[in-house]
Amino acid sequence: LGHDGCAMTPLSRRAALALGASALAAPALAQGDGFPNRPLKMVIPFPPGGGSDILGRLLAQRMGEALGQPVVPENRSGAGGNIGTDAVAKAPPDGYTIVTVFNTVVVNQFVYSRLPFDLRRDLAPVAKVALAPTVIAGGPKLQARDLREVVEITRRQPGLLNHGTPGLGTITHVSAELMDAMSGGKLTHVHYRGTGPAVTAAVSGEVELVSAPLSAVDELIKAGRLRALGNLAAQASPLLPGVPTVAEAAGLPGYAVDNWGAVLAPAGVPEPIRRRLEDAARQAVDTPEGRAALAARGIESSFADGASLLRVIEEDSRRWEPVIRKADIRVE
Repeated sequence: LGHDGCAMTPLSRRAALALGASALAAPALAQGDGFPNRPLKMVIPFPPGGGSDILGRLLAQRMGEALGQPVVPENRSGAGGNIGTDAVAKAPPDGYTIVTVFNTVVVNQFVYSRLPFDLRRDLAPVAKVALAPTVIAGGPKLQARDLREVVEITRRQPGLLNHGTPGLGTITHVSAELMDAMSGGKLTHVHYRGTGPAVTAAVSGEVELVSAPLSAVDELIKAGRLRALGNLAAQASPLLPGVPTVAEAAGLPGYAVDNWGAVLAPAGVPEPIRRRLEDAARQAVDTPEGRAALAARGIESSFADGASLLRVIEEDSRRWEPVIRKADIRVE
């Protein structure tokens, strides 16, 4: 990083050190000799059944095929993904233990007052692999016709409309806080224990709105039990035909929340091994077969190498820190 002549931030300096730590590795490891010669472990830091689990298991299968060794998925959930991510941050930096994360890992830096690991110091980016299209949807209780009208109501009557979230400080919570900050309105955010209960609350009319990954609401939208009002991402998704972005639907230019998935390894993993993992991730998702397998699960293929992932992490860190600080979102 820094090749464009721009000053490097503390994040980019530390991340670059993590990415280039192979210079300090033992000679055999520095060459990546024989890697991998035994099974790998893919930690999934969330419970079975959710978007992270779906992506992690698919990656484990397809990366294993590319590497010629099994990649065994292991769910280690808790604390918003921090328990499993911490286990990988503290694992030997030999490439045999990796983790699937979503951009929650960036948000958690600013939401949790005490983290057992430092994203900037303890983890090395392998690759960005996917985007999970995320929608803000209205349930039967919502009278507004579209998202622009929702924004008008939140300005005129702050707090009148309730928005269900899967928990305090989750990416869908802070994405709605960003909409509040950019629109000048105010939703009342109602926190549930996971995406499923939040979606159920919207369907039942307990709350008017919910933000959720497409995989959690697709069938409900098709059945007419929820109305897709906007796609949170920067660009329209082929998996959400006819659904405008929030920026377009709400009249909020510049609004964009790309819910990306990525693979990380412990900091200090030798660079040849990190590149081998990066290439396996590319083969897993950046092929016609990989793209089709992800799309069948409501996820878009979106590959970017480790250096590009560093830039994404930096951009998201700059975006989310002021939003979270202003909204005073904290988890002790």
